[in-house]
Amino acid sequence: MQKILKRVATAERVVAKRKAGRDRQAWNKERFSERDEVKYQRAQLAEDYGRAKQAIKDDWNLGANAPNVNIGERSGVHGAISEARYQTSMNLKDYQKEARCAWLGGAKNLNLVEGDRVVLLEGPDKGQIGKITNLQKEKMEVIVEGLNKSNVRMPIALLGEGKPPAINIELPIPISAVRLVHPIRDPKTNETKDVIINQLRHSNFMLDKVTGMSQWDRVVPGLNVTIPWPERQEKEAVDHKIDTLRIDVEERTFVPTLLRPPMPEVVLDELRNKYSRFRTRHEPEYIAAREAAEQAEKDRVYLMDSMRTPLQELHRATRDSKKKKGKPRLTAEMLEQIGRVIAKNRERTLNAAGVSDIAATAPSASSIPPESSAEAPTQPPSS
Repeated sequence: MQKILKRVATAERVVAKRKAGRDRQAWNKERFSERDEVKYQRAQLAEDYGRAKQAIKDDWNLGANAPNVNIGERSGVHGAISEARYQTSMNLKDYQKEARCAWLGGAKNLNLVEGDRVVLLEGPDKGQIGKITNLQKEKMEVIVEGLNKSNVRMPIALLGEGKPPAINIELPIPISAVRLVHPIRDPKTNETKDVIINQLRHSNFMLDKVTGMSQWDRVVPGLNVTIPWPERQEKEAVDHKIDTLRIDVEERTFVPTLLRPPMPEVVLDELRNKYSRFRTRHEPEYIAAREAAEQAEKDRVYLMDSMRTPLQELHRATRDSKKKKGKPRLTAEMLEQIGRVIAKNRERTLNAAGVSDIAATAPSASSIPPESSAEAPTQPPSS
């Protein structure tokens, strides 16, 4: 039992060591990939910054003789940023997410959703208010409608021929750089004004064990004012020419009976593979194809068996000739000769042991029965 416990403990240590090694390799790979991506972004930023500085210097020093930077590959993209600077593929660590969402009460359950109105605290559009159109929880960034826009140069293969190489779109903004804006009524003046909310906390947290969905209220600490969630707008269903009408879908075009399968054979072939080996019923074409495949396999095996080397051919011919001859039969002369050989071998063995033929054939003393003339013990006379 002790040996079994030692083996189990050793196996557990080996598994834990291997898991730690795999985790370390994955962490190093992720760290190196993030480092390379940040390095590439910084290189793109330095390139754009250096090109812009050089254009300003040339314009200042050369004036009308300054080279045109808006030609060639850069035609129509002067001043646009690289697509690598638009959005990164790396995700933030947990502590980074918590730092960005500190004013919301944490990153686990965000108090910010799409449709909320926010004000920008950084960037060229600082102080402007817009609506959130996209919320990226992996990077804790938001895209605000109409704000923080910039020209991004995109590959022609991605945009297509005939389209401008640069597009004007909204850039993501960290959640830490925005604040929620909501109209709140002033109890003193009874006026409703937009108020910038710098702090939000969770309240009345509820968890539905059946669906796994959680609900809570977002409250402004200190004021105990509940900020309602924005109403979700349901997407309108748009009919297209290729859509099937509901009346055509619900129309009953097949009535099953006892004389045929419960559904068309075409449907059965779609649900279950027509040539599946797990089917119990097959068509004659399938059975014929399977038989042909089996016969081809047998022919292949026979052909491989028929291909032999000259030595194998010789051995096979020898075996065939022996089979034709059959089992050998012993004649009287052969039996007489075998008897002479056996007697000669026996005589040689006895001579080597120093025993004569008579002594070898004489019965042993232990096999002699006791004499019948021996007197039986006398009984004492009865009184």
